[in-house]
Amino acid sequence: MDDDALYVARCQSGETDAFGVLYDAYFDKIYRFVYYKTFSAEVAEDITSDVFHKALQKIQSFDAEKGTFSAWVYRIARNSVIDYYRTKQTVVPIEDVFDVAVDDRTVESLDAHATLTKVTEYLKTLNAKQREIITLRIWEERSYKEIAEIVGGSEDSVKMAFSRGIRELRERCGPLSPLMLFVACGLASSVLPFFDIS
Repeated sequence: MDDDALYVARCQSGETDAFGVLYDAYFDKIYRFVYYKTFSAEVAEDITSDVFHKALQKIQSFDAEKGTFSAWVYRIARNSVIDYYRTKQTVVPIEDVFDVAVDDRTVESLDAHATLTKVTEYLKTLNAKQREIITLRIWEERSYKEIAEIVGGSEDSVKMAFSRGIRELRERCGPLSPLMLFVACGLASSVLPFFDIS
């Protein structure tokens, strides 16, 4: 039993304080996941708080034999974002809300800026599920197994979609283009292993 499952089990047995450990471990990750789908700090904070409120309310229904707590709470977050856009009655496709903020302060040259812009435009051409797989894998550092649990489908199909997306990204935007995904959010130094698609 992993640490998450242990804390969930304690919470299910009545030790609700154990949920605080899970909250501390996942709040920033879920906030970031929600923020990159809403691009509003205020909205992201509200949704993230609601996600953990729902998770605590539903904790008794969590079954460690069916998946990880991580995938479970990300699914709650994903559904909460969908609910948010439904209540807004937005004309934007619910699962198609995506953008990469191009911040001049994070790029070192016009060439880097141009590459980042191309990367952004390329990501917009992907279908919603493939974009979500790439962002969960790179920005959220989720495993292929967890991503499959979050978005649906098999681990192999998720791995294939990610590999195909990154390969096409390199072909269209240059060999360093995957790195530009992190220029936007200042995370380049910590994610290089995630570009290995061999």
